[in-house]
Amino acid sequence: MQDPNFNNQVPPQGPQGPQYPQGPQGPQYPQYPQGPQAPQPGKGLAIASLVLGIIAVVFWWLSATVVLGIIGVVCGIVGIILGVMAKKQGNTSGIATAGLVLSIIATALCAIFTIACIACVSSVAGGLSSLY
Repeated sequence: MQDPNFNNQVPPQGPQGPQYPQGPQGPQYPQYPQGPQAPQPGKGLAIASLVLGIIAVVFWWLSATVVLGIIGVVCGIVGIILGVMAKKQGNTSGIATAGLVLSIIATALCAIFTIACIACVSSVAGGLSSLY
């Protein structure tokens, strides 16, 4: 095919269409590394919430004593507060959600098991006192 607009030259055909020659490119400047990015708001609170939720779950597993159960409940409540604060500051990461959910579950289970342990001990103590 001859085309008068291309001085009797037809551009070569490539897979995406005609391949035209590229013009001269400007000077290539070295790419410098980006500076540290701004931290996501509330990330520290989200991590603290997750850590306290994990600690509360551990104390739930060890809540055969009342003291550990109460420590687990306190850790869970603080974890819930920190998770909510992280969410309010705009943290949308999964860490904040996981910390909040884990803290809620651990707080509920620690409270239930601590109350059950207290009820069990008091009923055993009441049964033993009736024997004597």
